[in-house]
Amino acid sequence: MNIRARNQFKLKHSRTQSRKFIESRRKRIVLGCALGIVAVVSWLFATSNLTHLAVFDIQVINIEGADSDISDSLQASAIQAVQGDYFGLFSKANSFIYPKEAIQRSLKDSDTRIDNAIVSRSGFRSLNIVVREKTPVAVICVNLPNWDGPILISSPLDSCYLVDETGLAFMNASTSNIGVNRYYMPNIVNAASPTPIIGTRIASTTIFRALQSFYNSARNYGINVKALLVKGGGEYEMYAGTDSSIIVVYFNEMNGLENELTALISFWNDVSQKAHNKSGTLELDSIDLRYGSNIFYRIVR
Repeated sequence: MNIRARNQFKLKHSRTQSRKFIESRRKRIVLGCALGIVAVVSWLFATSNLTHLAVFDIQVINIEGADSDISDSLQASAIQAVQGDYFGLFSKANSFIYPKEAIQRSLKDSDTRIDNAIVSRSGFRSLNIVVREKTPVAVICVNLPNWDGPILISSPLDSCYLVDETGLAFMNASTSNIGVNRYYMPNIVNAASPTPIIGTRIASTTIFRALQSFYNSARNYGINVKALLVKGGGEYEMYAGTDSSIIVVYFNEMNGLENELTALISFWNDVSQKAHNKSGTLELDSIDLRYGSNIFYRIVR
């Protein structure tokens, strides 16, 4: 056999071996994938059945820290959150793989007064849920304030709600609530088509926090703020109490609440000092901050 014929024979034989090797490797890969799929399916089937065994189910859910009037509804929400399966395979009621975050979301969605919930397993088949309710920072009433001289009068007709730090109204209140800022917002509801207040924001979080800052800063500088009326359109009235009367402070958003607060504090300190030096009584009827650097005021007649 000459050299050329020998080379052709080797090349043909080598190609035949390569094809056989590739086909053999392909069969091994297909077989390995099939065995892998069978193994995964078998594992999923076995694990799914294991998670559905009653011996691993959550049987008791304890709720702590919630008011008695919502404890039952919170427990019902928690029970609902552990019903069903993950991906249709694994039981959510299993005490080892229960959906902690889903339970927390369900509790917060079930009642607007819930701020947070800590979920943990207690024993083998029980969950312990510690609920923290929201802290009110303000009371808002959807009526106009009622005054008897410097005294703010509460009425059974008042419709008031507790508000959290974001401006969300989360539960009913009364004008007797003390220790938090009080707002009156008669324009927040439309008598023709009333909308529920609980679960809604009384204003944007930005505006509400700006008003809170105005309110709290005025108090911190010695102004006895009784309440604040939100009139709409960026117009406000703040009621400052003295020993014998109420001073109405008019302000708006046009010149910036911080600028108007600075002007109010400067003016208040000045007139308070003068009143102290003269008679000791601040005899003002109103202060108007709505005209830039010019502050207008009326003296009690």
